[in-house]
Amino acid sequence: MSGTTLSLRTAPAGRIDMTGVLPEILAGRTAAEIEKMPLRVDGVPVALGECFAVTAGEGEALTIRPEGARLDGLGRDMRTGMLRVEGAAGHYLAQGMRGGELIVDGDAGDCAANGMRGGCLRIAGNAGDWLAAALIGDRAGMGGGVVAVGGNAGDRLGDRMRRGLVLVRGRAGTACGARMRAGTLVVAGGCGTLAGFGLRRGSLILGQAPEAMPACHGDAGIVTLAWLGLLRRHAEAILPGAMPDTSRMHRYMGDLAFGGKGEILVP
Repeated sequence: MSGTTLSLRTAPAGRIDMTGVLPEILAGRTAAEIEKMPLRVDGVPVALGECFAVTAGEGEALTIRPEGARLDGLGRDMRTGMLRVEGAAGHYLAQGMRGGELIVDGDAGDCAANGMRGGCLRIAGNAGDWLAAALIGDRAGMGGGVVAVGGNAGDRLGDRMRRGLVLVRGRAGTACGARMRAGTLVVAGGCGTLAGFGLRRGSLILGQAPEAMPACHGDAGIVTLAWLGLLRRHAEAILPGAMPDTSRMHRYMGDLAFGGKGEILVP
């Protein structure tokens, strides 16, 4: 069954808040009904039809063609269905996502997957800062689901993350895995300084050593971890090339200032 398609008419000067434009919300609605849905451009209410040409379809599938527009809040609180963005996404992508699959063919802005609890987010290009981190005011970050980034990620990747799997085939910025509480964070290209700062639990797996190992992480020596083979097979089905091709790792335990139950693994 073909889904609904939204094609941008003309890119506005401001940012468009796409909150509420979800596959499960649009399913079963006519083009006329969808065109009347409210959006906000720089905080000003407008009808969806003023910004997008609508082709209604069947099923919980939605394709959005941004054509260079700055679309924020795509997939926010999404629970079911398939959402595909044929281009770049703005800020706050997949915030609070609970289920379904969201695919972005280009880059994504800051604060993607904040507070995510389930589903799968795939970003073909680069992601901005604070990916898979906490929502503003929350004490915990990403709590479930899978995030796969084909390019690089910015600073504070996985900040306060407490569950789930994040795969990055490129490189991450500073403070990667800072204040993690649990979960698994894999970065094939390594990361900047302050990796695992404040790490409580969880695994930060790096394809290359970080620019500097934090002083509060203790050297636990060379280990061979069988579970990495299982994770590699799972990861290859999601994002090939993200996991190191070995189970033999140099292990660093920490952050010792916060209990020391997390780990950084480097081939």
